[in-house]
Order: sequence, then C-alpha cells, then structure tokens
Amino acid sequence: MPSLQSERVQPDLPFVPPLLRRLPLKRVGADVAYLAIALSCWTIGNLLALLGCVVAMFLVISHGNIDVFFSHLNNLASRYVAADLGRRAAFQHQLVWGFSIMAVIFFAVRLPRFVIRLRKELAEGPRP
Repeated sequence: MPSLQSERVQPDLPFVPPLLRRLPLKRVGADVAYLAIALSCWTIGNLLALLGCVVAMFLVISHGNIDVFFSHLNNLASRYVAADLGRRAAFQHQLVWGFSIMAVIFFAVRLPRFVIRLRKELAEGPRP
C-alpha cells in the first residue's frame, strides 16, 4: 500500500525573479567583480572603437591617400596652434559635444547586446 505522503501533490512555489534570489555572499562578490571588469573593458573597447571611427573619417576624407591624410592633420594642428584662446575653446567645446553625441549613439546601439551577454554569463555561473 503506497504511503499518503508520497502521493501528496506539492503546491507550486511562487516565481522568484533571478535577481531577488538569495545568493551566497561569495558568489555576489564574484558577480560584482565580474560586472566591474566586464563593464570597464566594454566601455574602453567602445571608446577605442569610436576613436578608430574618427581616424577612419579622416581616411575617408583623404580618399585613402596617406600623404593627404597627414596633410589634413597638419593643417588642423597648425590652425589650432595659431588660433587665439577663444577660438581654441570654441573648437574644444564643439569637439567634446560631437564626440559625446557620437559616444551616446555608439553606446546605445551596442548596449542591448552587452546586457544580453552579461545576463547569460551570470546565469551560467562560474566555470569549473
């Protein structure tokens, strides 16, 4: 005769989102360290790619000719050095705004895929 306890149906447990589950403190510390390293590497990689886009823009302007490329850079540098402080400040202000707008667009395009990858890697847990 089967036991009544073994036939008893277990009620469904409520769903607890993965972020609200209790994790061991050691795992939380490792996850925070991993997030910090992954985020800093991702940010640095994006900024380097953005600087590469600026160099690529100068290469496109020069039609791929290295001599013309360096001629454009020399022209920009000589005009910057010869300008007064007001014009330098205005140029720097425009440069910072342009770079910031490009960075925001660059980060916004690449962020969803980065978040998906991070969630997948954190759900898998530590590798043996």
